[in-house]
Amino acid sequence: MHCWYWVADFCQELDVDFILGHALYMKAIHGGKAKNDRIDSYKIATLIRGGNFPLAYVYPKSMRATRDLLRRRTKIVRHGAHLKAHVVNTTSQYNLPPNKVNFKNATAREQVAATFPDPVVQRSMDFDMALLDCYTHELKKVELYIDQKAKQHNPAHFRLLKSI
Repeated sequence: MHCWYWVADFCQELDVDFILGHALYMKAIHGGKAKNDRIDSYKIATLIRGGNFPLAYVYPKSMRATRDLLRRRTKIVRHGAHLKAHVVNTTSQYNLPPNKVNFKNATAREQVAATFPDPVVQRSMDFDMALLDCYTHELKKVELYIDQKAKQHNPAHFRLLKSI
């Protein structure tokens, strides 16, 4: 969850320093069985005093929406990978030869269901392919939009990233 936005903005308005802990590293450091606000706040204060507090980057207000869109894109891409894995697993589940389908090719995606004799499995594959078609179509638009936003945020960094 990213519920810190309003706190960071409020601190900025009041000219108060704001630091954000990296959630994954904080979890690795804490590790205790007993957890409550008093224990957590004590451990966090100790980490800050000792200079061992794992800092996370506080995104500027102007870039947060783009960051959230990138995170949303990542979730959709992962779900698309799960759909592709489902097709591969279903193929092996029915003891069929592996289909060497290039899922980026729309005509190849249309032929996936035909490899299964059972109409119920065909319907399941059609469902996966329909979602993949939708994701492919929408992701192209989102990625173009993100490229445009990245060029606006920091053109020099964008060019550097594209050169790698």
